[in-house]
Amino acid sequence: MSYNRDEKKATRQLFDACERGDTKAVEALVDHQDVKINWHCPQSYGATALIAATANGHIDVVQILLEKGAALGELKTPDRNSPLHEAAIRDQPEIMSMILRRIQEMSNQAVPSSLIDLQNQFGNTPLHNAARTGSVECVAYLLEAGARADLKNVNGSLALHHACYCDKSNLRIVKRLVEAGSDVNHQDNQGFTPLMVAAKKNQTDIIDYLRSHGADVQARNQFGEDAMHFAMLRDNRDAMQLLDVAE
Repeated sequence: MSYNRDEKKATRQLFDACERGDTKAVEALVDHQDVKINWHCPQSYGATALIAATANGHIDVVQILLEKGAALGELKTPDRNSPLHEAAIRDQPEIMSMILRRIQEMSNQAVPSSLIDLQNQFGNTPLHNAARTGSVECVAYLLEAGARADLKNVNGSLALHHACYCDKSNLRIVKRLVEAGSDVNHQDNQGFTPLMVAAKKNQTDIIDYLRSHGADVQARNQFGEDAMHFAMLRDNRDAMQLLDVAE
């Protein structure tokens, strides 16, 4: 296969090859002198080749790009997502592990907070994204690498709020976050606690866990609503019983 030597076209060819997972094409292009490995593709919301490969789960391509020095920190994308954010959003634990290992290699075994706790335009860290996606493995990798569970996004929400909001039942993630120091009674900018969010999303097992770990059932948000209010809206009798017993 022949490649155009023009810098712009060669760089675009690399991006396209990474996006579709064409390992042979990536290997042929990545060392070309005209290729810019960290180019931001305007037609893909500013994504780089590494973000494109991560989003599509192309593990072999990600490995090549990491070995060639693809950027891992804050990028000039509109959402300011890093490759770690993208791996979390797409529930790509193997890629998450690869990226974290690469960061550790580059920084003498310690993952800098500036990378693992990097906040995007919404204030979400990779841990927020992994919790919202319901990726148990990504959450585990991030916490083991030192991610902070107490960071708030622009709405004042913790990763714990996101775990409670996920459509999946995220009890394992909730447990990991609480064990990592996440405050079960933290209120976001509108006064919602994780317990309220769990009640709103009908997560009875999470309600039970949070209640047994000190969640305040009487806390109210700025609208005067408590967890019982949401349990009643969902007609979740098990949750209502748990919350009533706690009171």
